[in-house]
Amino acid sequence: MFLGEYSHTLDSKGRLTIPAKFRDQLAPGLVVTRSPLDRCLLVMPRAKWDEVAEKISALPLADPRSALLRRAIFSAAEDFKPDKQGRILISQRLRDYAQIETEIVIAGVNTFLELWNPDNWSEKVLQQLESGDIDADLFAALQV
Repeated sequence: MFLGEYSHTLDSKGRLTIPAKFRDQLAPGLVVTRSPLDRCLLVMPRAKWDEVAEKISALPLADPRSALLRRAIFSAAEDFKPDKQGRILISQRLRDYAQIETEIVIAGVNTFLELWNPDNWSEKVLQQLESGDIDADLFAALQV
């Protein structure tokens, strides 16, 4: 389970040090790809990636939306095994897509992580929370 919000800095080579509490879960391997919804990156443990990849691959080949999703996810995907210091090298191509330069927000979203440019995180998540985009009805549907 991936929970929490962390502010980190990429090193001069573009390496991200994975927060210590997530290293064991990601040590067997992980995949980083672009989000098809937002200008951020998705980080999934290899087992979760395999589940998602299977579901995407099962989508109809003739559906243009399915084709776009497959292209967006699979063409950008990079697989990693973190080094002994818990670091992964995020390619310049992926950093450019997510507009990540040096500062980075790592957001746990239960079964995977998201990597964000801090300004985009603030605009897309924090400011929308303040504006009330998540209404009471949506939360009430959870029957908490």
